[in-house]
Amino acid sequence: MTAADVAYLGIREMLASGELVPGQRLSQSRLARQLQCSPMPVVEAMRRLESEGLLDKQARKQARVRKLSREDLDGLYLLREAIETVIARLAAERINSEESQTLRELAQAYEHAWEVTHHESEVDIAIHRHIAACARCPLLQQELERFRLIELTAGRHLRATLTRPGHPHIHRALVQAIVDHDAQSAEYLMKGHIQHGYDEMRREFEEQQRLGKSRLKKE
Repeated sequence: MTAADVAYLGIREMLASGELVPGQRLSQSRLARQLQCSPMPVVEAMRRLESEGLLDKQARKQARVRKLSREDLDGLYLLREAIETVIARLAAERINSEESQTLRELAQAYEHAWEVTHHESEVDIAIHRHIAACARCPLLQQELERFRLIELTAGRHLRATLTRPGHPHIHRALVQAIVDHDAQSAEYLMKGHIQHGYDEMRREFEEQQRLGKSRLKKE
């Protein structure tokens, strides 16, 4: 890997872990010190991250960590809906018996986690990643990972305050359709699942907007 590749992966990990937060202004020199490299690889890495939608370019060559606007949120979920419905259909057509067993186990783990915490868990992401792998379409997998990282990083301020509980059986019908090779049902159920997630994030976004306006009036 080149120095720019190493810098790119390092900054990407900072975004994924929450070390860099939505709206934060990035210093090229500070990142270079943290990554123990010269500024030039950091500049190249930041350009790449901007092109992927993870950073917002500002005036005077500055950049900030992307923070989801309402328009961003709408676009992100429309793109996820389009990609993941295709992924679900392909997975239903191509999944093998070993992959089916893994998918069932992940769905069971999700329900168990919900019974313990009554909230969404990391198993949800694992289920979607496994379904994407079963689709055997690397380009779709790559795009889905990019959109998920944008949602994770730019939407962290939304997910951090999302108080609505998860849904214990949300994946059961979807998983059953995929392992039954029922492509039409899998596509339909995945679409509903993504739309439900969008509705929750939208409501949380609107609630934060309302609270922000209320605070400004009080000040």
